Amino acid sequence: MPVKITVNKPSLPVYSEFEELAKEIWDSSYLTNFGTVHNKLLHNLGIMFRTENIALCNNGTTALIGAVKVAALPKKKKVITTPFTFAATAQSILWADKQPVFVDIGKDGFCITPETVEPAIDSETSAILPVHCYGLPCDIAAFSELSRKTGIPVIYDAAHAFGVEVNGKSLVTEGSASIVSTHATKAFNTVEGGIAYFSNDKQLRQFTAMTNFGINGGVTDQLGFNGKLSELHAAVGLLGLKHFSQRVIERSKVWSYYDEFFFDIHTVETTVIPHGVALNYAYYPVKIVDRNIDLDEVTRKLAAKDIIARKYFSELLTEMPFFKDSLTIGTLDNATASSNRILCLPIHESYVPYKEFIANEVLAALKYT
Repeated sequence: MPVKITVNKPSLPVYSEFEELAKEIWDSSYLTNFGTVHNKLLHNLGIMFRTENIALCNNGTTALIGAVKVAALPKKKKVITTPFTFAATAQSILWADKQPVFVDIGKDGFCITPETVEPAIDSETSAILPVHCYGLPCDIAAFSELSRKTGIPVIYDAAHAFGVEVNGKSLVTEGSASIVSTHATKAFNTVEGGIAYFSNDKQLRQFTAMTNFGINGGVTDQLGFNGKLSELHAAVGLLGLKHFSQRVIERSKVWSYYDEFFFDIHTVETTVIPHGVALNYAYYPVKIVDRNIDLDEVTRKLAAKDIIARKYFSELLTEMPFFKDSLTIGTLDNATASSNRILCLPIHESYVPYKEFIANEVLAALKYT
């Protein structure tokens, strides 16, 4: 048994391979500024996503800030988004000098929907920013139609969704823009990092210049910042990418075992993968439907067994002190219901040998809470 089974953990390349590539980078003395390893990773990701319209960034948050700055309608202030997400989603909107407007998620699933978004659209709406929560896709076809009808760009926070496909197409390549986090905890990582996609070539060039202090053709012609991904970070990604597909297969074994194990457990509602969706299996969210079960007590009992489960996202953004006065349109009944009852169980390719142990300990914690 590992010392501790965390909800997820970094998927790292073979150390000897990293050491060899790091030595090459070291000897070259070229450590950042769109170097050889950065460019090779970008090329390989373009092949994977079947697009050239992507850029690398130093983290997912700066990628999202840049995406909102570039792709949102410039003279309008409001960006409609979800309260059922990590704080970085709304913080990025604010850093981009926009105002987050929160709406409810759908009754089924964990994402905002066109039905919850439409009542919030007004003359000041600058963008719609759905989150593919846990890597589960939003209704991309419906949002595409809403964008076509209203002229409002859809910018996806796909932080969780690296490698996810819908009907054979990369989820990253949806919307006017889309960003992915490649943080250490994600399905694919560069230790810290992010990826940004733009459907518009000009916006991609603008974003790339933005992440390099606004420099374009040797001249600073826009507001920018340092958002570049270093060669050493890119090396972790480049080496890890060749193992990604096999890691997804191994994580799917843990997911499938959990599905089968909890199928007849009436207190646990597992997550159904939508038709046509190929997941990355980076998260395993379950809904604990018995309200007499205290999820804090469940997580404490699991922690006593060195198993770490997380209540993502047990506190809506609108419940946090920093966001509590933000504009909300409509009720947040569905988001509140999910936030109170969702538990993410440990899932990782290295947990295949421990999947039965984890499931049994979760069941024991649920029964005796």
